[in-house]
Amino acid sequence: MIYRFRRDWKVIAMTLAVVLLTVYVIYDVYFVGGDMADRIVTPIVFAVIWFLALRTPRYFYIEKDRIVVQFFIGYKLLDDIQSVRPILKGELKGTIKNWGNGGLMGYTGYFESFYIGKYQMYAVNKNELALVTLNNGAQYVINYPQELLK
Repeated sequence: MIYRFRRDWKVIAMTLAVVLLTVYVIYDVYFVGGDMADRIVTPIVFAVIWFLALRTPRYFYIEKDRIVVQFFIGYKLLDDIQSVRPILKGELKGTIKNWGNGGLMGYTGYFESFYIGKYQMYAVNKNELALVTLNNGAQYVINYPQELLK
């Protein structure tokens, strides 16, 4: 079954700020005046930022034995699932982001927490989170319907 989650206000605010900044910088570089280096580097930087943003979840397809995280570009298949449990309050405190996106259209990337250890996160809000552990030891924090965890 397909589950969609509402983005939290921090994600919406960050996304709007980046969109406005993108429009402003492109206007400034191309129409107000920028040298050739600015005209080459600016689109590359924004393309990387927007590619990472488009790798955030659109929806989650959840079945008994597998979960598909559908992105705007591509998907991530989680199968061979060992366990799914809710994230307890405080487990994400002091989390270190090793690589990823911490709010532009969602939360994605590689993180490390004192309580959980190393994990990958694919979420659009921090309200309905679950830890999915695979049989190979890989851990994922994703948005997950709380009614399925009970």
